Amino acid sequence: MLLKFQVHSPGKVILHGEHAVVYHRPALAAVVGLGTTLKFRQLEASQVASFQLEALNCTLEIQLAEFNGFLAEFRSKYPSDSTANLLEAVRAEVSKQLERSGGNAPKQHTQRAFISIYYLLAGAVLSAPGDKKLTLQTGFQVQVDSQLTVGAGLGSSASFGAALATTFLILAGHFDRDSYLSEANQALISTWAYESERVNHGTPSGLDNTVCTYGGMLRYVKGQGFQSLKIQKPLNILLVDSRVSRSTADIVAKVRHLGEAFPQLIEAIWQACEELVAAAVPLYESFGNAQDDSSKFEQLERLFQINNDLLKAIGVSHPKLEQIFTIAFKRGFFSKLTGAGAGGYVIVLLPENYECNEVYWKLKEELESAGFGVHVTTAGGEGLRVSSLED
Repeated sequence: MLLKFQVHSPGKVILHGEHAVVYHRPALAAVVGLGTTLKFRQLEASQVASFQLEALNCTLEIQLAEFNGFLAEFRSKYPSDSTANLLEAVRAEVSKQLERSGGNAPKQHTQRAFISIYYLLAGAVLSAPGDKKLTLQTGFQVQVDSQLTVGAGLGSSASFGAALATTFLILAGHFDRDSYLSEANQALISTWAYESERVNHGTPSGLDNTVCTYGGMLRYVKGQGFQSLKIQKPLNILLVDSRVSRSTADIVAKVRHLGEAFPQLIEAIWQACEELVAAAVPLYESFGNAQDDSSKFEQLERLFQINNDLLKAIGVSHPKLEQIFTIAFKRGFFSKLTGAGAGGYVIVLLPENYECNEVYWKLKEELESAGFGVHVTTAGGEGLRVSSLED
C-alpha cells in the first residue's frame, strides 16, 4: 500500500512580550490560522525523493541510492550514536552533493532548506523504532505550499520543519496518521522541528516549534519552558503585512544598546511588559465564555495599545507600521506590531461579529489600497494536523 497524506502546520504570532522575552521576561505566543501545507505521495518504481518548495520556487531531489549509502556510512562510523553527529555529517554530504551537481551554488535559503530536509529525513530513518538497518526503498514526492512570508516573524521555518518532521516520522514508522496526536509523538515532532530550526537559526528559543506543533496559546520564559493557556476559543485577528523586511538580529542588537545607555529606564519597560502578560493571561483564558465578553474585549484592546506604546518606546516601530496603526485607530480598531518590529506584521484585534460590521470592511479596503497585505485569521486555533489526500 503506497502512502499518501497531507500535513497542515500553522505559523505563529507573538501576542505580548516580544523583545522582553530576550531578557528572560514572559511572552505569550499563539498559533495563527495561516500555515504550511505539505502533500506527500509515495511513487511506485521510483528511486528518487523529490521536493517541490513553492515558497522558494525550487525543486530539490535526493537519489535514494545515494541517501542509503550515506546512512550506511554514518551507521558504520557512529554505531552507538543515533544522531548526535548527524547535522555535521549532513552538512558535509549536502555540500559534496551540491559540488558534484556542478552549476551555480543555490541561494542560502535553498541550501538551508535542503540541509533541513536531508537532516530530518536521515534523523527519522536512523532513529526508526523497529529496524536498526532501515533504508528507503520507494521514491516519493513532497509538495510544500506556504501562506507564511519567510523571515517576517510568523514562524515560517518552524512551520516548515514541523510539517517535514511529521512526514518523515510517519514514513520511517515512528507513528501513523491515527497516533500522531499522542503526547509522546507530539513531543517527538516538536523536537525534530526544533532540530530543523537549528539549521535555520543556530540557537532558536524553542518557542516557534512548540506553538506550531501543539497549537493554542502558550506562555513562554526563555530557559524555563512553556505553559499552555486554557483558552475558550480562538481570537479573531487581522494580520497586516507592512511589506518591510528587516533583520531581527540587528533590531535586537539596537535594543540592547538602548538598554546599555539607559539601564534602569529600559529595565522598567521590561518590568511593565511582564506585568502586562500577567494581566493578559486571565483575560485570554476567560474570554469567550460569554460572561461580560465585551468588557473583557475592551480590556484586551487597552492591553494591545499599552503593549504597542511600550514597543514604540524602545524604538522598534517604523513609518509603515505607524501608518497601519493610524488607519486602524481612526476606524476604532486597536493594533500592535508583533515580533521584532521595524517592519514585519501588525495584529489588529477584531470583535466578535466583525463581518457584519461595515467599518471593518472599510478598514480592510483602506489597508489594501494603501498597499499592505491583509489576512483575516485567528490566533489560538489548533496545531499541526494530518489528513487524507484525495487525488
